[in-house]
Amino acid sequence: MISDRQLDELGPAARADLARRLAAFPPPVRTLAQERARLRFIVVAAIASVVMIPWIAILAATLPPRYLAGHWRVTWVGFDLVLGAALAVTAWAALRRRRIVILAAAVSGSLLASDAWFDIMTASGPERWVSIATGVFVELPLAGWLFFVAHHLVKRRA
Repeated sequence: MISDRQLDELGPAARADLARRLAAFPPPVRTLAQERARLRFIVVAAIASVVMIPWIAILAATLPPRYLAGHWRVTWVGFDLVLGAALAVTAWAALRRRRIVILAAAVSGSLLASDAWFDIMTASGPERWVSIATGVFVELPLAGWLFFVAHHLVKRRA
């Protein structure tokens, strides 16, 4: 088995040759149980996405334009605690060179994008401009960078 260190020591031509040779291998043979599990996953994900269509239409038609939320402070503090934990796990995984950094970066990016959306959509008055600036100049660029890193690491590992 080739270690990461040995791969790092290969030159570009040797890496390209190795990649071509690996690409020539047939895909691994899946068992019937693995293929059934894969198809079950596809069906559940597809049904869930289709069920969301009428649900979104119902929400759009029935939700009030304004709503006084209970537990507002706990909601935002809790969300930011989860976001902070996700970013900390991402940093730890990157520091330790753990493969889970890919998942952690994707989760952190998703949480940052969600945070930007809800900050902007729930703010009003002068606070809205602060939320827009924070979202556009901090949260969304950081989310994009985390998605880029996760994508790059997946391609590198593939």
